[in-house]
Amino acid sequence: MEKEANYIVAIDMGTSNVVTLIGKKAEDGKISIVASSCVKSNGMARGDVKNTDQIVNAVKESLLAIEKEYGIKVCEAYVGLSGQHIKCEQHSGYVSVTNREGEVREDDVLRLSDDMRNISVPPGEVIIHILPQNYILDDDPDISHPVGMVGKRLAGVFNIITGDKNNLALVDRCMRRADVNIVDVILNSLASAEAVLVDDEKELGVAVVDIGGGTCDICIYYDKTIRYLGVIPIGGNIINKDIKSCGVLERLVEKLKVKFGSAMSDSVPENQVITLPSINSTPSKEISQKTLASIIEARMMDVIERLEEIIERVGYKGKLSGGIVLTGGGAQLKDLDKLFARHLKCEVRIAVPDLYVTADSVEKVNSPMYSTAVGLLLKGAVIGRPTKTIAFKKSKPVESVYEQFAEGGIHSGQQQGYLFDQPAEDTDTVLPQVEVPHDESQHETHERRGFGGWLKNTVGKVKGIIDPQDDELEDNNF
Repeated sequence: MEKEANYIVAIDMGTSNVVTLIGKKAEDGKISIVASSCVKSNGMARGDVKNTDQIVNAVKESLLAIEKEYGIKVCEAYVGLSGQHIKCEQHSGYVSVTNREGEVREDDVLRLSDDMRNISVPPGEVIIHILPQNYILDDDPDISHPVGMVGKRLAGVFNIITGDKNNLALVDRCMRRADVNIVDVILNSLASAEAVLVDDEKELGVAVVDIGGGTCDICIYYDKTIRYLGVIPIGGNIINKDIKSCGVLERLVEKLKVKFGSAMSDSVPENQVITLPSINSTPSKEISQKTLASIIEARMMDVIERLEEIIERVGYKGKLSGGIVLTGGGAQLKDLDKLFARHLKCEVRIAVPDLYVTADSVEKVNSPMYSTAVGLLLKGAVIGRPTKTIAFKKSKPVESVYEQFAEGGIHSGQQQGYLFDQPAEDTDTVLPQVEVPHDESQHETHERRGFGGWLKNTVGKVKGIIDPQDDELEDNNF
């Protein structure tokens, strides 16, 4: 039986992964994570659409995993956006207060904000967000909340966030090909900041840096107002390319970086080396851990210098008492917070998006890589527009077939229990028998996960035999 379920769905199409989260608003105002999925993706480059087919396939794979595991079909979603095409520019405007008594109403503020959509933007660009900076009522400047005040002329200063129209059209096309309608597009930088900041940090002044595979998304808060949103077109993938150029196999680069890498080369001893696996019986190569750390540090210094330039350009150098908050998958590099703190002379912390999710959901998003997706859920909850999803009952054991097998119709080395992830609609269909190796632990796995789960488990084991990449660096323990 199918029924429409009003959940909030977030899809973060990153350079390295597609993350899908489904949540609902809990009684305490936090978000309860109902379902999650993360799959590898190579369809984006520096936040821009590079290969639509790869993106569509990754989104479909992510959504199919949720359908199978949680019994939820996604029809609509809030989608994150990044890319070096994102721009942040300041504009101002004004309206006359229409109330006879001269009292500013919410309608006046909304009218002023809506007028900003009529400003001229460069050809090929479209307005994504309109962010108020401050208001001016008659001769009274720097007002944060003008509603209820008395005056005749309400003016405002706004940060207008624009993006490339063609890139947004490609994102929309990818989602439609994956049979998902976009409810709203929200900048990754805005979403990530929403997921990891508390109000005190927003008031004191803070910069959030979400380090992804292709970009670093920047959000600067000051006096509880977003002062800047932007993108630095540098991410973890450029570090991987530099490491690969040292003669490291591409399939080993990420693990090498995460397991042995550091963002501070001066903290790594000179004599520590990593032995790389030999190729076709040739002698094994070595790479110094200090060399590895130097590569990571050099690229992260590029990010730090660009961030410092942005903070100074928008006028908040020396004003961010809340420091720097690092998040995103690339923020997990060893000593990265220390490198930022050393050069920017401020407090730095690594953040996971656990502030505004329920206690039973923390483990599901206990990594900086989920910050954007959690932030999209939070923004969706504020917007108040549920996304259309369809919940259906997951399949139950096929009792009659199971009993037939249990009575001796099949020997113990064959599939038993859950045969399919979806119930068979045609009861006359003959269900196939699948031969598997006799393994008690594996037998328990199929009964618990069904045919799809068993197949995935078995393929994974076979892949581990023919492609033992996860073990190739295990001998390098220091």
